[in-house]
Amino acid sequence: MRRLPFIEFMELLEFSHLRFEPPEPAAGAALLGTLEWRNGPQHDAGDASGIYVCSTLEALRDAVLSPEAAEIHIDSPARGRIRLRAIARHRSAAARPPCIRVDLSALIRRVLVPAAAPAHLYDLVRHVVMTRLWVEVARV
Repeated sequence: MRRLPFIEFMELLEFSHLRFEPPEPAAGAALLGTLEWRNGPQHDAGDASGIYVCSTLEALRDAVLSPEAAEIHIDSPARGRIRLRAIARHRSAAARPPCIRVDLSALIRRVLVPAAAPAHLYDLVRHVVMTRLWVEVARV
């Protein structure tokens, strides 16, 4: 699963893309960005606005649409984590893709809303997800 702020979650549903996390300065010029997925919710104290998108490793592989100037590598650097990395195909690739396009119906298996989130946020997320994807939305 991956925790997304509400705005990024809505962007995912509307534009079918996930934002990359920018690479560390020492990561090298070829690394364009990463996306981390984890087993289980990441608890952020006091933040009830995060939405959790649940998927599987196979679904990630099927759903990710590689950008033209980059290759996507999926690995598991540690137990309970999956990492997607975008690596430039050519050293001269100047444009860093800010996001990666995905096939929503292949990617999203379930959506979780924190139990501390207001009821109206849960209702909004549930309504939008059910009208677009028809997948389960639950509280955690």
